Amino acid sequence: MDAIIVGKSMASWDASNKVSLNVVDTRYTESQSDADYALDYAQYWNSKGQTAPTFGINPGSRGPVHGIFQIPAGEKPTSLWVTAGTAITTFDGVQPGYLVHLT
Repeated sequence: MDAIIVGKSMASWDASNKVSLNVVDTRYTESQSDADYALDYAQYWNSKGQTAPTFGINPGSRGPVHGIFQIPAGEKPTSLWVTAGTAITTFDGVQPGYLVHLT
């Protein structure tokens, strides 16, 4: 997916702890090894000139966010949750965000 930096200064953003891929009512998030693979993928594309929010981009800029999620073979994701905060769940519970239905 593409991320757009809407703030007033450079920001970094990735899918780790901020995005879940959902199969009906089961939530899948990146494990540490998934996040490491996604970082490798972002570094590869960055070396090809495709700057990603993983490494920071300036206000008004957009770039691809890479995410890797382990879901069981044969399962079909039904939705994607993108939190507006720094993590999907904190001590206050699930943080506000955006639910995207996949078809």
